[in-house]
Amino acid sequence: MKSRFNLPKPNKRMTRAPLQINGPRRVLFLSDIHIPFHDNKAIAAAIDFGLKEKVTDVWLNGDILDFYSLSSFEKDPRERRFVDELEMAKSFVDAVATAFPDANIWAKMGNHENRFDRYLAARAPELLGVPSFSLDRVLSDAGLSVNYVEDWRIARFGKLFVVHGHEVGRGSGGQHPARWLHLRTQHSSVCGHFHRTSEFTTKDINGKISTSWSVGCLCDLSPDYLQHNQWNHGFGFVDIRKSGSFSFQNMRIVDGVVY
Repeated sequence: MKSRFNLPKPNKRMTRAPLQINGPRRVLFLSDIHIPFHDNKAIAAAIDFGLKEKVTDVWLNGDILDFYSLSSFEKDPRERRFVDELEMAKSFVDAVATAFPDANIWAKMGNHENRFDRYLAARAPELLGVPSFSLDRVLSDAGLSVNYVEDWRIARFGKLFVVHGHEVGRGSGGQHPARWLHLRTQHSSVCGHFHRTSEFTTKDINGKISTSWSVGCLCDLSPDYLQHNQWNHGFGFVDIRKSGSFSFQNMRIVDGVVY
């Protein structure tokens, strides 16, 4: 409808409908691996759990790669190059595919993967939007055979909303990341991003109960840039039923042992 005030037409960002994943599914939920700063002992523990649970899907919930060399922060030139990160990521995805040959492998892009587009915007803006230089094309050409989920796109596992974490607000998650998430989504949700395991449950005035979770990471717990932190190793397991209902297990890993 034309405005009677002759106002200028606003720019609109493209919106994407949530990616709906319906049950029955059994999903191994891995987040914040940060290759090449990953922790193989923690990853192996999560994979072993997934094998025991006979998962149908492996969901890599963002920050799969660290993209250290493309960061806007000051970098140590002794660290690995971007091409080395890609090669290590391929080895990781190959290992997951070998462990779960019949499973769907999903790769949700996180804020660290978003460093790729930010790097292009700063160094080579003319290449933004060129299909050959899109991140999913670069990762596919590097041999990462996964189902890609765009950076800002939300997913739903049945009735459970899934985000990396940066999509719904800025900040460090405060003292309780799951509560931070729930206040922003107002719905049962799960995220990674904060590298901490937490859970928050609330009940509305109608008696409806909803719960949100933040999941631990699978990377180095004491990186040079933040040696003292509250991070912990962990992962999730989601049992999605045909009805859309679900159960979520928020697992911790301590010294390679799952709790």
